[in-house]
Amino acid sequence: MSELTPMMKQYLSFKEQHPDKIIFFQVGDFYEIFFEDAVVAARAMDVVLTTRDSNKENPIPLAGVPIHAADTYLNKLLHQGFKVALCEQVEEATTGGGLVRREITQILTPGTVTDPEMLEESRNNYLAAISALPGGAGEYYGLAAVDVSTGDFRINEWSGEEAAPALADELLRLQPAECIYNSPAAAERFRPYLEPQGTPGTVFDFSADPEQVKEALTRQWGEELWEKLSLSRFPAAATAAAVALGYLKMLQHPAREKHFRNLELSSTGDRMPVDGITARNLELTQTIREGKRKGSLLGLLDHCHTAMGRRLLRRWVEQPLTEQQLIEERLEAVDELRQNPLTRGELRAGLQQLIDLERFCSRLCSGRVNARDLVGLKETLENLEPLTRLLESCRAPLLQSLRQLPDFDALIGRIAGVLVDDPPLQLREGGLIREGCDEEVDRLRSITRDGRSWLLDFEKKERERTGIKSLRVGYNRNFGYYIEVTRPNLALVPPEYHRRQTLVNAERFITGPLKEMEEQITGAREQLVRREYELFEALREEVAAAVPLLQAAAVRLARLDCLQSFAEAAERYRYCRPRFSPGGQIRIKRGRHPVVEQSSGERFVPNDLQMDDHASILIITGPNMAGKSTYIRSAALICLMAQIGSFVPADEAELPVLDRIFARVGASDDLSRGLSTFMVEMQETASILKEATPRSLLVLDEIGRGTSTYDGMSIARSVLEYISRRIKAKTLFSTHYHELTNLKDELPGVKNYTMAVREQGQEIIFLRRVVPGRSDKSYGINVARLAGLPLEVLLRAEAILAELETAAAQAPERQLSLLPLVSEQPREDGRTGKLLDELKDLDLNRITPLEALQHLYRLQQMLFQGDEAEEELPD
Repeated sequence: MSELTPMMKQYLSFKEQHPDKIIFFQVGDFYEIFFEDAVVAARAMDVVLTTRDSNKENPIPLAGVPIHAADTYLNKLLHQGFKVALCEQVEEATTGGGLVRREITQILTPGTVTDPEMLEESRNNYLAAISALPGGAGEYYGLAAVDVSTGDFRINEWSGEEAAPALADELLRLQPAECIYNSPAAAERFRPYLEPQGTPGTVFDFSADPEQVKEALTRQWGEELWEKLSLSRFPAAATAAAVALGYLKMLQHPAREKHFRNLELSSTGDRMPVDGITARNLELTQTIREGKRKGSLLGLLDHCHTAMGRRLLRRWVEQPLTEQQLIEERLEAVDELRQNPLTRGELRAGLQQLIDLERFCSRLCSGRVNARDLVGLKETLENLEPLTRLLESCRAPLLQSLRQLPDFDALIGRIAGVLVDDPPLQLREGGLIREGCDEEVDRLRSITRDGRSWLLDFEKKERERTGIKSLRVGYNRNFGYYIEVTRPNLALVPPEYHRRQTLVNAERFITGPLKEMEEQITGAREQLVRREYELFEALREEVAAAVPLLQAAAVRLARLDCLQSFAEAAERYRYCRPRFSPGGQIRIKRGRHPVVEQSSGERFVPNDLQMDDHASILIITGPNMAGKSTYIRSAALICLMAQIGSFVPADEAELPVLDRIFARVGASDDLSRGLSTFMVEMQETASILKEATPRSLLVLDEIGRGTSTYDGMSIARSVLEYISRRIKAKTLFSTHYHELTNLKDELPGVKNYTMAVREQGQEIIFLRRVVPGRSDKSYGINVARLAGLPLEVLLRAEAILAELETAAAQAPERQLSLLPLVSEQPREDGRTGKLLDELKDLDLNRITPLEALQHLYRLQQMLFQGDEAEEELPD
């Protein structure tokens, strides 16, 4: 291998320090990547892989991207789980060459990104830290969820038999961008839950010594917070927080020291935990098929005008309230905003003018805001006073509390007094500081301004003195100021001109007076740029001191945005304010599915729901496509919407405050864990039966359908009996096992309902109405006909169905056998066989349309009336 250049040796020294990261090595206006990193990164970023020193024996693989477009490529790498270290030039390249000094200025990992261009504004970007600690009754698990871009830092702890599944559910809800584990055992336990969504994970070796954990947390937040949260009682949660802080320290992340607002110990006391399966089945934050926000409940309710509000709204949807007083406070605020459309409209317009204060604070603490960002902050703070004035007339206590924003008048005045109204993007080119703000800046600016006037006057005089009309004075970085003369006029150049540079069509010269003025102007400009940058940095530090106040304002503004969003949805979609019943009954009048009614092309048919102690389990039968699943999900969503403080899609709604909502709707294979559809279904059902209480709502769709008929029916009946006798939770149970409707006479609180349909010959019309009673038919073949199955398949299915029904009636104690193959021929004397034979023999190319209709009529009569009909009909 040929001798490496000093720059390549410099690159390799940084790579040795960060072997697990891709080094973005600044070379002029480009970031360059070398060796094996280049091969990997070129493929991941979809850029051309080339080589450096291609004329040598062993050329070095090279991939490069322009710095001005780097965010796009960094985003691609981070989304694929790579870590990146930015190695940037920290001094100007000199004309004399030599190695430019470089430093690692930033380490980017998927969970520690702060640049807005790399983040989705409507959701948090979580770094998850998991700790596993041994305990007397098994392992304790701790979780720290950290959003470096907003300063959100939450911890939680689980123990006991259900600890691991509960933590797994929380990971599915958070969908972290990156996960770190305190031990290989913790990684092995939880990595399978995160791998399907592509979350990268790292084992970060951190001592779980209690004293070191306490020291790490008290150093960050103080002894008072440790005592206030009683963190000594939550060792796993505290350890997870220490792991996260240690990881950020290792990354040298600048935001870790002053950006994280108070540590929050999550408590399920006033929040309803929503497991990942229920969130998926109800499509709370994304659709099942496409995984998109649009088409979910969150997408429907989101009428927020700030990124802060959109992120908070997601947390509200994922974590409904369980304290009625807190729910009523939100509902009262929503009701008042709904009834005052003018106030709401002005609030929405005002909120639209605000920057993302949470993520601004993160970049501010990292030293990554420029002068335009600070001017944007000033304009946002100026818009807060009109917003608070709008809330003065509001009576709802929650809206009154949101008026109490910090006083930012001094900060607004400071930014306005220092920075010009429209500063440049670059910080080291001058033009930042307002005239009159600083005497030294004004003095240096005067010198540079006078210098420009002197240069214009000098150019005019030299043209007159030499007679060279095209003479001009110019400047570039390499040669400074010069006099340029075109070649035809070189004979007129006076002897005191000293040649500085030769061009193709001109010569450039310097004189003594011009050189003296250059030194004055250049020195003043350099001093001016340096002084302006110093003043800007001082201002940025002043603003950073106000981060706690800015974060407090951000929290209130996000809440206000969520409340107006609920009010906007209530007005647009004709929602009603729910009432809460102390007796625990559910009474919904003309309830609708919030998403389906807005997305369906047909008119949505509303339905009522009545559940109490006398009707606590509703068994709902009816054909596929009739609306059973929509009906039971509507009930679950209405209850959940009420407990997040939203109005609900109904004419009236009287609801209990539920402790849990479980929705088991449909299932699929879990190939990553080697589980069949039926096993997944049974695991989900088992989890529900373990965790549900009398204050829960269960939504169960087609339990037991993944196995043989009688096995499935037995399991479904047993589940219903267990719920009725042991759990006593309100349950909506849709099924095709019509035999289960007999439980109405055997179990207390069981009621039968069915989806109304209208039959027209062999066709059915879905009425979408839920009515008392039971369905005796599933209409499966009718639905198959609507789906377009071939006629031969449909006819054979009808024959098989008739045989199975006859067999079941003659031997009810036997389980149904496997169906015979469709290709198996029926007995020769059956009318179905004759009908199929005639269809096969029919030559459609040799008969007229009228003859075809006659044949079709004759075959239909054979099917409906029997073989004797054939004898009565003429050919």
